[in-house]
Amino acid sequence: MTNKRTDLLHLRAELVGRVHKFGPIFAEGAAEGERERRLPDDTVRAIDDSQVSRLWTASAYGGLETDVRTLSEVAKALSHYCPSTSWVVNNINGSNLLAAKFSQTARDEVFGDNPGVKLASVFAATGTAVRTEGGYLLTGTWPYATGILHDDWTILVAREVTLEGEVVGGLSVLVPAADLTIEDTWHTVGMRATGSHTVVLREAFVPEHRVIAAEVQRGRENTTDVTLPPLFRTAAIAAMAVVCASVVIGIGQAALAFVVDKAPGRGIAPSGYKSQPDSQTFVSALGKTALTIDAAELHVNRAADAIDEAAYEATGLPESELRRIRGDAGQAVNLVTVALDELMWAHGAAAFAESNPLQQYWRDANTAARHAMLNPRIGQELYGGSFFGLDLVVPSL
Repeated sequence: MTNKRTDLLHLRAELVGRVHKFGPIFAEGAAEGERERRLPDDTVRAIDDSQVSRLWTASAYGGLETDVRTLSEVAKALSHYCPSTSWVVNNINGSNLLAAKFSQTARDEVFGDNPGVKLASVFAATGTAVRTEGGYLLTGTWPYATGILHDDWTILVAREVTLEGEVVGGLSVLVPAADLTIEDTWHTVGMRATGSHTVVLREAFVPEHRVIAAEVQRGRENTTDVTLPPLFRTAAIAAMAVVCASVVIGIGQAALAFVVDKAPGRGIAPSGYKSQPDSQTFVSALGKTALTIDAAELHVNRAADAIDEAAYEATGLPESELRRIRGDAGQAVNLVTVALDELMWAHGAAAFAESNPLQQYWRDANTAARHAMLNPRIGQELYGGSFFGLDLVVPSL
């Protein structure tokens, strides 16, 4: 193993340690985040101070330039304290990585004066862009802009149309958050503090240097470019799916730890058991549930390591492997949601008290698991189709 990769392993451990150092701040803000449907200011400052939003930012701009497995481990750790914080941090890093596809001029504009800059991204092409002198006029409404209340820039996807309304292509566009109108639309039962509201623009001018073709944004030509550092050879969309799944796994691990911690002091109604571990049924069921969560983590670790290895070696990943990675991500979150149901049964009816963190873990994990990138059925179809050479059922991997 090269010195650089050894150094990265040490940095990975240090970053997880930072999460635990700032963990009490993240945990203390969870209730306020639920109530206000946004991350508290103290939480945002802790994100900045711990530098966990810089993992996928270039070292040339003051970022930490880590890898997929590192962000995966950080996301799992963050979920123990506040799942919404973990989801926002995941989205910032993923969006920062996507921004690396833009021109040098655009990257300098976004990252040059602020190594801790935070980006959001919305994949749905719900806007339109019309070419004009020097750039484009961008109009649209984009839902689910995670963390937008705290971000500096956003990447939006739009359909390029002519003045006559004919669609001629797809575009990925960098827009300052200050230019956006934010509509308060994020009213959900889980992941409430992510503040994933809707953003709106009406004929906003975007200079040409902040616009690239959607095919370039989604493309993987960079994965074999030996002139780039490993992070920027990473298959970005696959990486984002893996880290999204990591957030859910961290929630499952946190819920399991809570149930284990409380079990000795809880009985099992209506039986005569005064302590849950006295019941072999409880102990056996808990062991099965723990193995289910372990299996979910193994899926994600396998996927993260495969992406990282290909990035280090500049080999790229074959489509069959990318299909399996999407299957890994979907299978992982499916396993965790099943395990969380079992943990709610194991803990008992008290799990549904508003003061009990289990019910929030349950709500947050089930909400996050429904993200389009994590759809387990689509992941299974993609992976199964790879055995028969079937066409992709999603536009990009």
